[in-house]
Amino acid sequence: MKQFLLGLLITLFMSTATAHPQDNLTPEGLMHYYLQVLNDENLPALQDVYHFPHLKLVAGKLTLIDDQKIPVIDIDGLKKSGWKYSRIKTIKVLSEGDNAALIEMNFSRFDAQDREILNQTTFYNLTKNNGYWQILSIHSMGSLAGVKTK
Repeated sequence: MKQFLLGLLITLFMSTATAHPQDNLTPEGLMHYYLQVLNDENLPALQDVYHFPHLKLVAGKLTLIDDQKIPVIDIDGLKKSGWKYSRIKTIKVLSEGDNAALIEMNFSRFDAQDREILNQTTFYNLTKNNGYWQILSIHSMGSLAGVKTK
């Protein structure tokens, strides 16, 4: 009986040690979580939201990001643009399969006086290759302050 309980405790410990906050989230739920950790300026959580490697197509420039040591969001650059927080206006799941999803998200950025400084629609390809949803690519027609493109 002691061995059974010990085995059960080890199993529970191992499963929580590898758990991710985005486990069991839907693609739409991941996007809400993404903005939450962005607004919290939680860089480790932001890194885990992105799949490595991932692509960014921003204002016509395509960049492959494969180095996990490089922060996916330049918080300082974002703040220099006047950013204080972001808010989702709409999310549309355009397509979803077992391991892939395409999301259209309209969001706004606000300054410290709650003035909207940016409104943009961006497309996200998500993957579930690691057992939980992650951003595989971002497609933005305009430039985005704070978005790393090497």
